[in-house]
Amino acid sequence: MFRQSLKTAGVLSLTAAVLFGCSGGSKPAEVQGESQAEKPKEPVTLTFYDPSAGVLPETFMEQYGNLIVKKYPHITIKFVSSPDTNPEAHITSMIAAGDPIDVMLNADLNHYRLIAPFKFEYDMTELIKKNKYDLSQLDPSILQAVQTLSGGGMYALPFRMNTLGLMYNKDIFDQFGKPYPKDGMTWDETYELAKQMTRTVDGTEYRGFITQFYNMGWLNQQSLGFIDPKTDKPIIHTDEKWAAFTRNLSRFYEIPGNVTKEGSFSGISNLFLKSKTAAMYAYTIPTTPQEVNWDVVQLPEFSDKRGVGAQSMLTLAYITSISKHKEAAFDAISYMTSDEMQTHIAKQALGLPVINNKQVKDVYGQDNPNLKGKNVKSLLISKPAAPFVAAQHNRTVALQFEKMMYTLTKGGVDVNTALRTAAEEAEKEIAKIKSGSK
Repeated sequence: MFRQSLKTAGVLSLTAAVLFGCSGGSKPAEVQGESQAEKPKEPVTLTFYDPSAGVLPETFMEQYGNLIVKKYPHITIKFVSSPDTNPEAHITSMIAAGDPIDVMLNADLNHYRLIAPFKFEYDMTELIKKNKYDLSQLDPSILQAVQTLSGGGMYALPFRMNTLGLMYNKDIFDQFGKPYPKDGMTWDETYELAKQMTRTVDGTEYRGFITQFYNMGWLNQQSLGFIDPKTDKPIIHTDEKWAAFTRNLSRFYEIPGNVTKEGSFSGISNLFLKSKTAAMYAYTIPTTPQEVNWDVVQLPEFSDKRGVGAQSMLTLAYITSISKHKEAAFDAISYMTSDEMQTHIAKQALGLPVINNKQVKDVYGQDNPNLKGKNVKSLLISKPAAPFVAAQHNRTVALQFEKMMYTLTKGGVDVNTALRTAAEEAEKEIAKIKSGSK
C-alpha cells in the first residue's frame, strides 16, 4: 500500500517537534509543528474525463467517485464524458474553452488516439517516488504493459482490466449431447469441438465458434505487434508468426457451415447473445443480464505457449499534463489501485483487479447477480501475454487486420494475400495521417 507524502510529512514534523521540545527547544517550534501536522488539505476540484459516450456522472460516482471522496474529503469530483462517439472533437473544444481535465480514463489501446495527440502525457515517476507508491503491488504483466506504453516511465495507473475467455451456450451443448468445454483446452482441441458443434438442425444453422477479430488480434497471445515502430511499416504480412496466428483463426471459418456472413461487431455478437445460434464465443464476458444460458472457460491456449492467455485489456487513469492539481489527482488515482477500491471493483465485476492480491481476485463477480454460478475464476487462471511494443500506428494496422478478417473468413482469398492486402491498405492510411489529410 502507498503512503501519502503530506500525511507522512506531517507525522515527521510532529515527531521532530516533540523531540526538539524534550531537548529544551522553544515552545513556539513545537506548536508550529503541531499546526503543520493538523492543517487540513486545501479543497480541490478534480475533473475526470471519460471518452465513452454518454456515461452518467451518477454512474461514475456510484462506481468510483464516492469512494474517492470518502477517502479524501477535500476532493470534489467533476465528471465529464463525451456526448457522442467523437471524443476527439469534444476534448478539442474543452481545451479551446480552457476547461480543465485532470484525470483521463482511457483504454490503453486508445493512447495514440486520445492521449498523444493532445500531448496529455505526464510521467508520474517522481510522484510515485515522492508518495512511496509501491509499484510491486500491481500485477507484473500489467505493470509491464503500462511501462511499455509509457516508454519506460509511468503515464498512468491501471485501475481495472479485462481479458478474453471462451464463452459457450450450455443449451446448445445439451441439445447436441456434447460435454461442455473445459479450462485448459488448446486451440486444436477447440477446433475439433467446433467441428462437432457446427451443424444445421430443423433449418437452424448452428455455428461452432465465433470471435471478434479486432480484439483477438489486438490482445493476441503471441505478443505480436502490428508495426515496426522504427519505420512505421506494417509487419503483419512479413512476420510468419502473424501468418500462423491468422491461420489458427481462419481454419475455424473453413469448417462447412461456419463461414462468416456478418460484417460488424454487433452482427457477430448477436449470434451468441441474441439469436443464440453460436456454440462458442471467444470474447469478454457480459456482466449485465443476458437471455442466453452461458458459462465461460479459459481462452484456448497454443500448444507451445501453455498457461499464456490474452494480453490484458487495460483501463488507465492518466494525470494529464495540463492538470493544475497533480498531487491531488495522484491521491485519487492511486487510491483506485488500493485493496479497498480493487475489492469493490472486483466484487461488482466493474473489471478484473490489477493488483497482486489473491484475496481480491477471489471475490471477482461476488456481488454481481448476473455472474452467479458462472466459472469466472477461469479468467484469472492464465498468465496474460506480454504486451507488444507500443507505436503510434498500431491501431491503424489493427483496424485493417479486422477488416481483412471479415473478408478472409468469408472464403475466396488465402491468408498471405489477405495479410498483404491489409498491410497495403494500412500503409495508405498511415500516409494520409502523416500528410494531415482525411
